[in-house]
Amino acid sequence: MRAAARTRGILLVVVSGCSFATLGICNRFAAARGVDILSALTLRFLLAAAALWALALPRHRVALSRDRIPGFLLMGGLFVSEAGLFFVSSRLIPVALTALLLYLYPALVMLLCWGFRGERPGRTGLLALVLALAGISLAIGFPASRLDPLGVALGLASSLGYAVYMFLGARLQRGLAPLVATLWISTFAAAIFLAIGLATGGLHLALPAPAWPSILGLAILGTVVPVLLLMEGLARITPTQASIASTVEPVATALMGALLLGERLRAPQLAGGGLVIAAVLVLSLGDGS
Repeated sequence: MRAAARTRGILLVVVSGCSFATLGICNRFAAARGVDILSALTLRFLLAAAALWALALPRHRVALSRDRIPGFLLMGGLFVSEAGLFFVSSRLIPVALTALLLYLYPALVMLLCWGFRGERPGRTGLLALVLALAGISLAIGFPASRLDPLGVALGLASSLGYAVYMFLGARLQRGLAPLVATLWISTFAAAIFLAIGLATGGLHLALPAPAWPSILGLAILGTVVPVLLLMEGLARITPTQASIASTVEPVATALMGALLLGERLRAPQLAGGGLVIAAVLVLSLGDGS
């Protein structure tokens, strides 16, 4: 692998992680402008799906075979669940903490592989799990202010949803171009949110003008841009290198929360965040045991 290509790949994934970090910030801004969670998520995926279709149609055969539809509908449902839990959590507790809770998912994926595939974790995997659990305990045990227990619980549930998504996604998306798989998952997620909104009457698409920058941020900065940059990065570096580079996301979220939302994190929380990131690095750099 040429050094220049490797460097470019790492930079693409780092920018992708920083772009993903804008989700919690844009969600908070949307909430401040009166946008409810259902409307924000529906518009996020509708706009993202439209952009992905526009990008994919000129370059790929996007038709989905009938036998793949149930699997991708399941993936869309998991995406809906994870996104909804993440958004609610990030409106109840600091966005940095929501991001840290989400990054428990590598350890949860390891446990799922152990429980359902018999892939027993070795010393490296167990070390990563201990680091992640210790980091989460520090992060939620010494808050700068009293935390909403529901927000913490939903953040953990979001992590579990993403772990299941990752666990199933490797098999269900096999054989498709990443862009095509992503557009179908986004399309099904948009359809599910739209159906929920229409059925409950809770969808409000006539938003005030000041709310639209936040919605566009969710769709473009928080969905389309990071997904495409991640795919471009993976074309140049290995998945292990990409996973290491993507750990900038919770750090970037914490910095954005401090700079744009005035959120404060005390030393134990920062240490907890460091342990969570260390756990992801151990999983990425380990020998696979």
